[in-house]
Amino acid sequence: MLARPAGLLLGASLLLAAAPALAIGSVEKGDYSLEAIGGARLTGVYLHYPDVPLFFPETDSGLAAAVLRLLLDGDLGPYVDYDVNLYADFSYAPAALTGGTFATVGSFETPYRTTYLSWDFLDSRGMEGQMGVDRFSFNLEVDRVSLTFGRFPVNYTTTNIFTPNDFFAPFSPTAINQMYKPGVDAIQMGVTTGMLSTVELVGVMGYGTDDVPAWGRSALLARLSTILWNFEWALLGGKVAERWIVGASLQGELGPFGVRAEGHAGFPDAHGDFKLDDHDRDGGYLDDIHGRLAVGFDYMHAWQNLSISAEYMYVSDGADRTSLYLTRFTSFYPDDVPFMGRHYVGLSAGLEIIPILRFNAMALFNTTDYSGLASMMLLYNIADEIDAMLGVLVPWGEEPVEDLGPPTHEPSIESEFGLMPLMLFLEMRFYF
Repeated sequence: MLARPAGLLLGASLLLAAAPALAIGSVEKGDYSLEAIGGARLTGVYLHYPDVPLFFPETDSGLAAAVLRLLLDGDLGPYVDYDVNLYADFSYAPAALTGGTFATVGSFETPYRTTYLSWDFLDSRGMEGQMGVDRFSFNLEVDRVSLTFGRFPVNYTTTNIFTPNDFFAPFSPTAINQMYKPGVDAIQMGVTTGMLSTVELVGVMGYGTDDVPAWGRSALLARLSTILWNFEWALLGGKVAERWIVGASLQGELGPFGVRAEGHAGFPDAHGDFKLDDHDRDGGYLDDIHGRLAVGFDYMHAWQNLSISAEYMYVSDGADRTSLYLTRFTSFYPDDVPFMGRHYVGLSAGLEIIPILRFNAMALFNTTDYSGLASMMLLYNIADEIDAMLGVLVPWGEEPVEDLGPPTHEPSIESEFGLMPLMLFLEMRFYF
């Protein structure tokens, strides 16, 4: 079983190694310019699952992925610039791990991207191939007004580990590669109302079945921000897929510490695709009105470029006991990061061992079931345009139970991170 992903990764590596070094370069003429950059990401992962055949038919498996990108950006006159990100994505992955920690651009599932800008050219025996447009946007800036339209990333988060205010194709907290946040089909306008204040409006197109635009899965948000007492304060409100939200965030410095917080209250949209009577709202895992909050701090020191972060997150619509986890699986909103519990703690730290070698570590804890996931990785800068990452992700927690016994004989999830496999990974990144 491991031969197929290993072969895919090796073949992509040899293809890149055999290719000549391409200097794509740049062109500039007056107010018009074009810069082209190429990039490649190769990922190989060994997976060891808990020995629970009902949930995991095999105990050992593998994942391999190769993502090639062509990045174009430049100016179209004195007021307009553009950004284009084209990709080719090849992957082999178990169905349960097509996103999350090792998400690639082709594995993101979001209601805010039309499928007409992507092409699936391979789908056979676990191997998938896709080409498409990750970003294609134009930005106009005149005096205090900016206007961006097309496909581009939209992100209103301020926290580092948990990001409840990131509503559009958010990364998992354990994602090992967060360099290119996926773009969504949107239009965004910003107006600077003062020296330190800004108003932003964003509309994001949502799509239902058969890629038909749907109001119930679209978004329309307003954000007001200002700087006061060395903190950025922001209010956020409007509609996202299948719910209305109102939220706030802050970020700033308090002595040697960075302080961050964000959160929102959500109100299910009865007129969208999400119907209130489709879910049992008395089970403690999904309320009519729900709240999500993340708070934390970070600390940075010049010694070895040390960085430390700690955050707490509360998810009111998460399950308050493990017996509701299976039901919780069916109650996530579009673009939700799938947290099953209510209370989480996250810790992360990093430092430079030498200037070209950095060590990063992170741990997540679910305080409902006392399970967790720890990751440790080394990032080595081989050359100016080549990076290598080697790491391990180790979960702990009670393993699933295949049969609770009479009278139901149903399976049971005993902990959230007890569902995760042990993962060893190697990733290479090339730029040309």
